[in-house]
Amino acid sequence: MVLVIGDSPAAVAAARELSARAPKLRIALFVPGVGSQQDLPSSITPVGGRIVSLEGHLGQFTAAVRVAVDKVEDAGIFSANADRRFDLVLDLCREPLLRQEVPPYGYYAPRGDAAATVRALDSLPQLTGDFFKPGYVALRPQLCTHESMGVAGCRRCLDVCATEAIQSKGERIEIDPYRCQGCASCALVCPTGALTFLQPAPGALSHRLDELLTERARGGKPCVLVVHDAATRHLLPSLDESSALLEVDPLPAFSDVLWMTALTRGASGVVLAIAPTTPAKSRLLLEQRLRELREILASVGGNPATLEIASATDVEPAVDRVWHAASPLARTAVVKHATGNERRAGFLDLVDAYAAGDLAGGGSIRAEPCALQPGAAFGAVAIDPVKCTICHACTHLCPTGALSGQLDLAPRVLFMESLCVQCNLCRAGCPEQAISLQARFLPDAEARQTPRELARDQFVACRGCGIPFIGQRKLAMSLALMESHAKDMPGGIDSLRMCPDCRRREPDGV
Repeated sequence: MVLVIGDSPAAVAAARELSARAPKLRIALFVPGVGSQQDLPSSITPVGGRIVSLEGHLGQFTAAVRVAVDKVEDAGIFSANADRRFDLVLDLCREPLLRQEVPPYGYYAPRGDAAATVRALDSLPQLTGDFFKPGYVALRPQLCTHESMGVAGCRRCLDVCATEAIQSKGERIEIDPYRCQGCASCALVCPTGALTFLQPAPGALSHRLDELLTERARGGKPCVLVVHDAATRHLLPSLDESSALLEVDPLPAFSDVLWMTALTRGASGVVLAIAPTTPAKSRLLLEQRLRELREILASVGGNPATLEIASATDVEPAVDRVWHAASPLARTAVVKHATGNERRAGFLDLVDAYAAGDLAGGGSIRAEPCALQPGAAFGAVAIDPVKCTICHACTHLCPTGALSGQLDLAPRVLFMESLCVQCNLCRAGCPEQAISLQARFLPDAEARQTPRELARDQFVACRGCGIPFIGQRKLAMSLALMESHAKDMPGGIDSLRMCPDCRRREPDGV
């Protein structure tokens, strides 16, 4: 059952053409005034209303039609399917009902393009029978930093999904498997590894890359790695032996870990070849990651010019630039396998291996952090000591353990930069608005992995037993809040100066 939507006679002509190509195809035609058409084939059900909303995917589209100024009804009553759903949609409106960059399977919106309309009319009759839809992404909710305790955090995957298959559902995200088309951008941008891309299987790309570069190193043939997808294969020019080709489909499946893996395995550099059909969101994400990787590479002594992204037709000059930017040492040295169980830890291991393995071509590690663009998954947390009361809301919210609370010598907040993914939970959940985020990369591995103190207070002793039990700032804040209620709660302020045990022993304790 095909739903054809339009706002001009062109939609009627398209429905008639579709019926002529596939006479057995049932069509529901929604075009204002179409009810006056008397010469339509019997396979077409003409409806004069205007479709105002559309949802769903291949085989399960639902629509609403406006039947009056203030009345909308289910358009499914005009479907020949028992479930009142539509299998396919041809949207010929000037402004398509669905605005995703990558629409769901089974939805065609030519946007007035005559050639695209012809392609849609060619494709629709072929979409019959059963279809297999693979699962592209696996989600581990326990690693997701989207939301915690009602506080909003990371939403990177939602922002990059070109199909809008990812939705926020309270403290979790949900992926609609029928709308997901496997662009892999969500897995690339996920800072914790909560999202894993499954096509190809995890580890398969790393294995192929390792085999390719090991073979080149064995033959004494250093190379620039050219990564391309299936759509780019036929567009690539003939490249000389200074290049090694690796097909990765889709391109965002070539993660940050694999970029650094290539360099630590002895590749002179990496060129990512992008096809014209790559979704804009995916392209922008890949370009953003390239900028970050270049900054990180430069901070540990490498040459950022050894990493490039190029259109498929410009790969050859890009390879030439990368080849000449690579140092002689980088062309021949190979570092043994860098370990790391989790994706982020593995990436940092590879960066440190690159720096320690003399692959940087004589460069030196910077002493200072390098700034990254806001939204990067590496960075620091800063706490305003004037505002912070060390309430530990941030340490309770932090999902990765980058922030931790200590009450041994004094109330303190500690921070380990290697664990921070800049998820924003600490900043959003701070009741004093004392926290800010700093997107950056710390090249010094030891400093990155050493907890440092962000905030400290002094203990206050209990008025009753003399045992230290609360920080000065937290007590001061509590006393200030209680001042307005002092008349209603006699002794309340004094009780705040006592520990919980002494409070319970006081007759008028609170």
